[in-house]
Amino acid sequence: MSKPSEQLDENPAVTYALCAAEAAQAKKGFAVTIVDVDGRCSYADAIMIVSTNNERQTSAVSQAIESSLAEQHQLKPIHREGKGAWNLVDYGVLLVHVFQEDTRSYYDIDQLWSDAPRIPVPALAGPVAEVTPTSLARRKSLTQ
Repeated sequence: MSKPSEQLDENPAVTYALCAAEAAQAKKGFAVTIVDVDGRCSYADAIMIVSTNNERQTSAVSQAIESSLAEQHQLKPIHREGKGAWNLVDYGVLLVHVFQEDTRSYYDIDQLWSDAPRIPVPALAGPVAEVTPTSLARRKSLTQ
């Protein structure tokens, strides 16, 4: 993965977050936000937040992030918690929140660090599949 700015050399948590973002997008995670909280909080240097469509996808995205960071950076989580609508994976310097979209909207964690800089997240190379309603959502819309 190429480094888009010199800032990455200064904050390895951002490098890890970009790697995690790529893994999340590969599993169709969306609305990826990386917040640079270096020097602003005591428990992390970067926070990544990603949305998913359902509980199974939340789990798949969390697992993909863990695998990618382990393979590319030999980084293992120091703590993980949650299942279902919200998974939290703590790497010490990087805190990863994987939310179902409605749960992310409810807790609105993005606003906790509204004054902190956001790191641009590049889109995956190549075609990205369009997000479409699940079969259950399609059936519900047909019955209404």
